[in-house]
Amino acid sequence: MSLWTDFLSSDATQHHSNERCMQDLITTCRKHSLQQNGWQLIEGRLHILNESMQHLCHRWCSQHPRWCTEQNIVTRISNIYMNHRGEIHVCSDHCDSEKVFSDGFLTCTISGIRYAKPKYVNTYQANHEYHRTSSTVVRVHQHHLKNIAHEVLFRLLFSKKRFKAEKKRLFDVQKDIKKMWVKMKRNYDKTKQHVNVLEMINSAHVLLNRRIPRTFVIPTEDIQKIICKFYTDRINDICLKLKYLTPHSAVYHGSALEAFITAILFIMRQGLRINDVEVISKDHYLASALPEANSLDIYNIQKTHFTNCRNCIQAAIRDALHIHYMSPFLLISSSYNGE
Repeated sequence: MSLWTDFLSSDATQHHSNERCMQDLITTCRKHSLQQNGWQLIEGRLHILNESMQHLCHRWCSQHPRWCTEQNIVTRISNIYMNHRGEIHVCSDHCDSEKVFSDGFLTCTISGIRYAKPKYVNTYQANHEYHRTSSTVVRVHQHHLKNIAHEVLFRLLFSKKRFKAEKKRLFDVQKDIKKMWVKMKRNYDKTKQHVNVLEMINSAHVLLNRRIPRTFVIPTEDIQKIICKFYTDRINDICLKLKYLTPHSAVYHGSALEAFITAILFIMRQGLRINDVEVISKDHYLASALPEANSLDIYNIQKTHFTNCRNCIQAAIRDALHIHYMSPFLLISSSYNGE
């Protein structure tokens, strides 16, 4: 009986230490922040040398004891994730994140951990299924692509950075108008003519229309969601066609993936026509809503990556038509999908 008692007590102590370590690690995560975008694993390792010498090691550990080695690790915590916004996700088979069901497993879209637990639903979301023969990894990648595309769209169209950039443009134009008025006033004084107010106002109006040809208007939140969802689905459609119908095999991550999505948006903005076939139709809303390509640095989009991605996309479509002799009608991506 003593052996069984010792076994039960040790198991309860281990379970208690795991929960305590998870709580301590979550408390530590709330005191720090991450610079890189996306979800990252915050691993915790519990080192125990004896009853009085215990240490929980993590990525922000600044006082690491010398006796902490691989041999005295008793617990590893590998289900806590954190993003750059300070949000914390504790992954489990019953966590509140979105999961993808396939082949008898549930895959968490945040951590990528699979759980052997069936799930039956009354409705089916098409966003999780693109090809019935594809693997779960492909679906998770497409879900990740949609999340990044939605974030990039919101940043370029409706974010606070876009609002500040538009205010700065208006301020710069007003500053140039004042400089022009001062110069015109000096010319009037030099030639001893009366100040022509209508000419000054007309010149200011022409300069304003040339620098800012359209007015920046932010729609309501429900309209923003509709716009972001529409263009997110269209970006995903173009990416799938580039992946399966062209020799475009490059895989982008991080800032390069954001630049790749931005390159698709700017190609949609002006359209792409090859051999008298409009492969990607021109989108008039993006033509009026997207910022200028020279100002992409304001939105943390690297121009070098953006130019390279746009050239790669155009080269892949060109090679698919002229080298691989693919029908251009298979690559057509219309702005209206018939729904």
